[in-house]
Amino acid sequence: MEEEGQQQPTTNQQQSSLDILLNLDKQAADLKANRKNNASNEDVVSANWARSEIQSARSSALATKSIFTHCFIAPSLAASPIRFVYAFLMLFLAIVIQVAVPFIILITRQPIIDLPNGCPNQSSFKTKIIGFALSFYFVFQTVRLCLNKLRGLNFLHAFVDLGFGRSLFLKLGILSQFLGMVGAGGAQFMLNIGNADGAFIVLTVDQNLMGHKQGIDTTARVSAVSKDHLLCNGVGIGEDGESIPQQSFDGIKQMNMRQNFILVMISCPGLAWVIALTYCM
Repeated sequence: MEEEGQQQPTTNQQQSSLDILLNLDKQAADLKANRKNNASNEDVVSANWARSEIQSARSSALATKSIFTHCFIAPSLAASPIRFVYAFLMLFLAIVIQVAVPFIILITRQPIIDLPNGCPNQSSFKTKIIGFALSFYFVFQTVRLCLNKLRGLNFLHAFVDLGFGRSLFLKLGILSQFLGMVGAGGAQFMLNIGNADGAFIVLTVDQNLMGHKQGIDTTARVSAVSKDHLLCNGVGIGEDGESIPQQSFDGIKQMNMRQNFILVMISCPGLAWVIALTYCM
């Protein structure tokens, strides 16, 4: 007979790790099916899903710490002239390195200028296998890094209104990511074909330019202006277990649709890039 006061094991304690994992999969499947059938801001399950997606996107914005995000929330010229000038100098440097340099490599064709053509197809089969694996890894990392930054920038653009002027930095950041991916893909192709040992294109310049202090300050300021009740011009996202305002619900749905579209548009050319590079190297 058990001693009085001894606690009985809870349901979770009685379940195995595998049972809990399978239950999580079942909950995710049920949530997906429910959202398809009852995709409404008034439906509690759909509302909770939307809130979790918004919070996830905000986490991306807080973790990114790019110079574009910093300029979005940076103090004005009157409030802090030094920080204002610093932000613009770093912004200029990021655009030059991330966008201009790859396109200069593309235009000048410097890595392959001495080759008879842009697709010599002269490497051994073993080298092509290694090249395929490394190229696929390059594309995967590029897509992952850029999508995470784009998700954070899109969240701030869609849910945090600090005026038209500041929103231009977010638009510039989004455009810079797209141009950077296109330029980096072409330049990296030439660098690999030209056997430029150790040469690679960096797509994280806008993050690497952020110092530790600037990164902490940017995170704190983004967090301050993106509280739940401030999103969508003060409409907010409601409370857990309740409905979510229509504007916030539509905003996260549209943002996810754009993200899925971008993923397809990036992945397809990326796969073609890997195949072309493997063949031509």
